[in-house]
Amino acid sequence: MPYRAATTTDVDFFREHGWLVVADAVDPADLGPLDRRCEEIIADKERQAYDWAWSNDDGADRTYRILQAMPSIGTTAFDATPYRLWAVEFASALMGFPIEHWYDQLLAKPAATSVPTDWHQDEAYWGRNLDDLGITCWMPLHDVDVDSGCMHFIDGGHRDGVLTHRRPEHIQSDLLVCEPDTSRAVACPVRLGSVTFHHSKTPHMTTANTTVPWRKVLTQHMRQVGNPGEGDHYAWKVWVEQFSGRVTRPADAR
Repeated sequence: MPYRAATTTDVDFFREHGWLVVADAVDPADLGPLDRRCEEIIADKERQAYDWAWSNDDGADRTYRILQAMPSIGTTAFDATPYRLWAVEFASALMGFPIEHWYDQLLAKPAATSVPTDWHQDEAYWGRNLDDLGITCWMPLHDVDVDSGCMHFIDGGHRDGVLTHRRPEHIQSDLLVCEPDTSRAVACPVRLGSVTFHHSKTPHMTTANTTVPWRKVLTQHMRQVGNPGEGDHYAWKVWVEQFSGRVTRPADAR
């Protein structure tokens, strides 16, 4: 299956709205090795993953409401995959300058215990170094809808600046949330092979999974070529050692 290039319509829509659904973008046949790697992580989640919504009340027993891991850590197997090369090229067209792959994340939600991933902006985590210079490709490994945890965006929210974020009470992770104008929220259910892109300032969230055994999504986070990455952090930025709950703040947070 050929991977299509971004059109003028794609670019115009993305720059106006701050997000884009690209239907039938990725050949599902290319996702087999990635899906197997993600299944390995889920099967060995106690050693290979974090729970992004781990509660202080859970003690040492992680419930994995939002499983978070990086499939590419320790391997180059995914460096030249068609979906990654395509995402970088497509993202460069959407942003209007050269983009490079930065890091990926498996975000998986079990049906029994998952929770919504509340509204947030990527730049709130990354800091001012990525001011209008980041973009994310959200790629599910199966069909997703509102009941299984699809993406929602605030339409045009990338024009609202970085909103004030906070850590939710009782969460023993670096999870951040904000309160955007939800009257502009758009739900984006997609089928396997389709993806979404969003600007690093676009507020977004996903619903809880109440259907499939595990909702599995790969996020590909990308940045301007040569950008140093995270830095010049906002005052709410923290790092949390999940088992101890120890919280540290970047020296450059302000």
